[in-house]
Amino acid sequence: MEKEPVKVLYFVDRMLRGGIQSLVIDWVTKFDKEKIHIDFLLLDDGNKYELEEVLTNLGCKVYKLKDIWVRNPMDFIKLDKALNEFFKLHHDYKVVHLHSTSKNYMVLKYAKKYGIPIRIAHSHNIEFQTKSLYKKIFGNILKPKLIKYATDYFACSKLAGEWLFGKKQKIKIIHNAIDYEKFKFDNNIRIHMRQQLKFSNEDIVVGHVGRFTNQKNHNFLIDIFYELYLKNRNYKLLLVGTGEKQDEINNKIKSLGIQENVLFVGFSNEVNKIMQAMDIFVFPSLYEGLGLVLIEAQASGLPCVTSKDVVPIEVKINENLKFLELKNNPKDWADEIANIQLKRKSVTNEIKESGYLIDDIVEELTEFYLL
Repeated sequence: MEKEPVKVLYFVDRMLRGGIQSLVIDWVTKFDKEKIHIDFLLLDDGNKYELEEVLTNLGCKVYKLKDIWVRNPMDFIKLDKALNEFFKLHHDYKVVHLHSTSKNYMVLKYAKKYGIPIRIAHSHNIEFQTKSLYKKIFGNILKPKLIKYATDYFACSKLAGEWLFGKKQKIKIIHNAIDYEKFKFDNNIRIHMRQQLKFSNEDIVVGHVGRFTNQKNHNFLIDIFYELYLKNRNYKLLLVGTGEKQDEINNKIKSLGIQENVLFVGFSNEVNKIMQAMDIFVFPSLYEGLGLVLIEAQASGLPCVTSKDVVPIEVKINENLKFLELKNNPKDWADEIANIQLKRKSVTNEIKESGYLIDDIVEELTEFYLL
């Protein structure tokens, strides 16, 4: 008799297009379906996301807690009841893997109540993704409950693990890995993409990939680019992503009169190809659990500049990445960027040795789930 695959339930609050969502989809595509079966549990903010259909097409069941979205304390009562009902019906999983912060600790609480033996809390960041001081305080209050109901603690970096779980827990680092073959530098793709995006040979393309949110610090990025523009009109800014602050950033670009030198490409499934068209990657985030796009950018051979101290040191896989202080002014960043040698470097060996190959990570997760 054939052995059934181990059933694993992933919790992600919603499947909007973001780093965590892209990461777990990459994992799902790589798992051996005869060994591991992944389903998803989501909350319901009233929107239907394209990635839900992607998951279904990959063979995952996608459960949504209908009309459950936490906006205020009363919503926690509704969430509590909904999770109890869900796990009462769906407790045939060996593993529940929570890709969220402490606000969703109740997922693990009810997984424990209904006898699911492996309950993983996974930290993907070093800050709560909210500007609300109340929500941050509440999130910190709930951290001990998350720790209580989890059996295992995963994190994308040491900093992310210590932020959510403290320094006393045994934390397993699961690198946010990439499919290196997709990202490694290919000059033919570079030529094609630069033609498609209408960049000339003289253009110096500054790239950024990220949702338009406060975390990604686009305001500061535009200030840096403006200083580069003043140095040399051949600088072009290539922005990949969508988000709630996009209109605000677009208005700032227009107010500075640099809209002819800035290209918005929106969301793309071809970030790996778009990176080939770039000359340098600039990522001045206010905080990151790791910063997966920096691994991708380095894999494509791009020189990279990112924020010191708030982006974990583990993201640096070769000497082609430079950390700069956020307290430095935009002109300081622009001066540093202008002095960087814009030359692609092969990082094949560094990627293989760094632990960021997705096949290795999926194999590690498979072994853990099968224990």
